[in-house]
Amino acid sequence: MYKLAFIGGGDGSIAGYPHFIASQMDRRFEVIAATFSSNEQTNIDTSKRLNIKNIYKNYKELIENEKSNLDAVVILAPTPVHFEMIQYLLEQNINVICEKPLVSSIDEIEKIEKFYDENNHFLVVTNNYSGYPMVRQLKEEIAQNNLGKILHIRLKMPQESFLRPPKSIKYPQPWRLKDDFIPMISLDLGVHLHHLSYFLLGKEPSKVFAAYDKYSNYDVIDDVNILLEYSDGVKGNFWLSKTALGNRNGLHIEIYGDKGSAVWHQENPEKLQLSYRDGKMIILDRGGELDISNKLYNRMTPGHPSGFIEAFANLYNDIANGLDNYKQNKPYTSDYVYGFNHAKNGLKLLHNASISNEKKEWITNK
Repeated sequence: MYKLAFIGGGDGSIAGYPHFIASQMDRRFEVIAATFSSNEQTNIDTSKRLNIKNIYKNYKELIENEKSNLDAVVILAPTPVHFEMIQYLLEQNINVICEKPLVSSIDEIEKIEKFYDENNHFLVVTNNYSGYPMVRQLKEEIAQNNLGKILHIRLKMPQESFLRPPKSIKYPQPWRLKDDFIPMISLDLGVHLHHLSYFLLGKEPSKVFAAYDKYSNYDVIDDVNILLEYSDGVKGNFWLSKTALGNRNGLHIEIYGDKGSAVWHQENPEKLQLSYRDGKMIILDRGGELDISNKLYNRMTPGHPSGFIEAFANLYNDIANGLDNYKQNKPYTSDYVYGFNHAKNGLKLLHNASISNEKKEWITNK
């Protein structure tokens, strides 16, 4: 069992507890140390609730005391401080599992590139939505040409959180209300849509056109539309919003080919709807005959829905497999685990979207 430390993810964090549960669900990891928060009381309270004995005031103190005991560190701190933490951990040759996005800007990713060595550093980013079994089945449907030549792809992630915030936590946190050149909503939600589009299609768009809007009382971008063009003629669209009332987290995937189409919605994650040119429509579910095979996709028998945490646990299992390979000096990338280069491509796309929004024109994605 691999030993982890958490940086961030204390009480009040959106990502912290899901990471904690998912990392340990299948007994591949154990959290042995943490600095959950810069707030001393939150740090203490979270450590008590999660029964973590080795608790530290800051991440440097944690590494100084625990470095020899750890297999990896999970970064769950707010996005704006990721860069300094990643730099420090990689300089200490600590394996890094980082909550998306990796960093906040092209400038930061280029600085990391100067000291990151993919042959000597283990660095992965947690893009967990591709952990759902039916999303992985959709990837296989495309790979087997069951939808034919892909014509267009539409990914949506509308939320209502800036108009109707969740009651379970204090939201939005102050750091989410500060936009840089890439707006925070794109770092928060857009990286997921970039990941899923690449995960399914296996390619990056060649051109981008974007439009940003502000609809809430917060002085930040809260609604983004991005049009995409690929070099082979495929067209795409991303919509991400935090001002779409009625949508708790409306992640939605639509892919259209010349032989068939596919629709998947996170709020009904067990079902994948496929439609074909002959008019036939079928619903695949986790209990059907699927092309993917993994006992983890059936922790509970079909009819007992697997959801977000299980999908996240699937990804943590993939990361553990990656660590297995890395420790044996083998390549640790897989169809399901993504790291620096993928994060760089995502930030590049979102950076170019911001240029497009400013210039009101199509921008080459390079």
